[in-house]
Parts: sequence; C-alpha cells; structure tokens
Amino acid sequence: MSAGEVREGGMFAFVAELFGKSREVRDLDRCLHQMGLNSHAVNDATKFTICKWIREIVPAQQTVEAKDQQRAELQRAAGELLAYCVLGRGDFADANSPELAEAQEARILEATEGQNDFDAGIIMLALHANIADPDIAARVEIESE
Repeated sequence: MSAGEVREGGMFAFVAELFGKSREVRDLDRCLHQMGLNSHAVNDATKFTICKWIREIVPAQQTVEAKDQQRAELQRAAGELLAYCVLGRGDFADANSPELAEAQEARILEATEGQNDFDAGIIMLALHANIADPDIAARVEIESE
C-alpha cells in the first residue's frame, strides 16, 4: 500500500488493511448484513466508533461469557438501528419485518427525546457520515451537546 493510498483511504482503512478487521467489527458487519445492509455502505470509522462505545458500556467486572453475551446483544441492537437509518423504513421492513421496523421507529423516538444516548449516538453517526436515508435524516432532530 502506497502513501497515496493511505491518504486516500485514511488511516482507519490502512490499519484495517494491514492488520485485518477486529472480531468486533466483523461481528458488526455480520449484523448489518443480516439486517439487509451491505456492510460496505458504512465506513470503517463509523463501525470502529460503535465498537468502541460497546466496549465502554460492557462492565469489565463481568465474566467473559457475560461480556460476550452483552456485546453480542449491543452489536445486534446497533446493527438493527444503523441498518434502519441507512436503508429507511420501507427497505428495512422489506428485508426484515414491519414489526422490527416499528421497533426501530420507537428507538428513534426515544433517542430524540433524550431517553437513550447509545441510540442517539448511532443515529448521529449515520447523519454525520451522510449515510442516513433522506427521509429519516429529514425528520430526525438530535441536538449534539
């Protein structure tokens, strides 16, 4: 990989190319794929940030099994909401179910009302990365602090 390629793809792309993606990022990619979203539609910096947040949320005092289970649950939740934000309601419902799409709508409402910082962060990442569905971006108003 040349210096020009490093500048073009950014440092995250260089590190991922050099060392490969972490297990956490691969698991998040798998979640996104299961939700009907091509994981390449989400940049690595967004995925790295979500994985970092998940590591910060999971308490270190837990057993390895409990940490792995909680991480998997958070990755699944993050993958669902991020896929919903990128695909939009219709495509997400087609790929999954109308009930799961409705659940994501409820999460967005809670996040916009300040009831869930993790979900608000995921929505903000999608908005700032310019990968959010235009309909969702137009109606979501989360103020950053």
